[in-house]
Amino acid sequence: MENKPIDETFYRAPGAPMNKEEDYIVHATAFGGKVRALAIRSTQLCKDALRIHKTSPVATAALGRFLTGSLFLADSLKGDQDTQTTNIRCKGPLQGMTAVCEGKGNVRGYVNEPIVENAYLRPGKLDVGSAVGEGILTVIRDYGLKEPYVGSVELISGEIAEDFTYYLAVSEQTPSVMSLGVLLEDETVSHAGGFLIQVMPGADDELITYLEARAGGNFPDVTFLLREGLSPEHILDMFLGDPNIVYLSASPIGYHCNCSRDRMERNLITLGEKELRDLSEDEDGVHLACHFCDKTYTFSREEMTRLADGISHNS
Repeated sequence: MENKPIDETFYRAPGAPMNKEEDYIVHATAFGGKVRALAIRSTQLCKDALRIHKTSPVATAALGRFLTGSLFLADSLKGDQDTQTTNIRCKGPLQGMTAVCEGKGNVRGYVNEPIVENAYLRPGKLDVGSAVGEGILTVIRDYGLKEPYVGSVELISGEIAEDFTYYLAVSEQTPSVMSLGVLLEDETVSHAGGFLIQVMPGADDELITYLEARAGGNFPDVTFLLREGLSPEHILDMFLGDPNIVYLSASPIGYHCNCSRDRMERNLITLGEKELRDLSEDEDGVHLACHFCDKTYTFSREEMTRLADGISHNS
């Protein structure tokens, strides 16, 4: 009997890029709406983070997982001004990480110690958990209301995906499975991404048991699947095994920093008149570097004096 070719149009969510190298996030539902599923390809995003921060391999893997996982949590952001800040403060060599997400799939972030010695769980498998160590994961969502939403949990492994999964279960009472991966080859990121599976209200014990078995059943690493040419849609289909999976939408994600000279100037003004006048004494001016994109902004002595004068005139 002749094998029929796979219908690749089925494995393409509305809005997914035609270019298979582009980064994007996929939204899907399965099992009659009882499961919410997301998947991300974040290869270029992680390449950009490596280029900007010049991280060592284990820091590259940790930050890449952290940025990708933060995007999963930020999927609830809908407004143009909504933001989410995720922080890890930890005792391991990396000392912590910060990521800021916006409602249109943009994320920026950094690791406190970008260059640390690499450790391996086995040949080719970086030990991210020991680089992170013990610590706290905090998620701050600002929807433009009076008070932002803040949730925190202790890290349970430092491997990032397990820590985000634990956060979702404890702080948001949503049973979830998250997988994250960053593969480095030839001193760069060759593949990166992840998926998030969440059980919705109404799911029965049989479905929950099935998903737990899939999660604990040696499902392949997400980077292995991406390297084999599977798309985020393929990965969700493969994990869930539901022939009636529905791909709702796809949208681009990427590394984006919104810093500007105006923002830096406003930050300087918050220092106050006296501090600005002290800084204006430096003949070389003031040099401010953005933590997220490493871009440097220089303010001359004259500009610092002007800022101080502006505060004086308005007081």
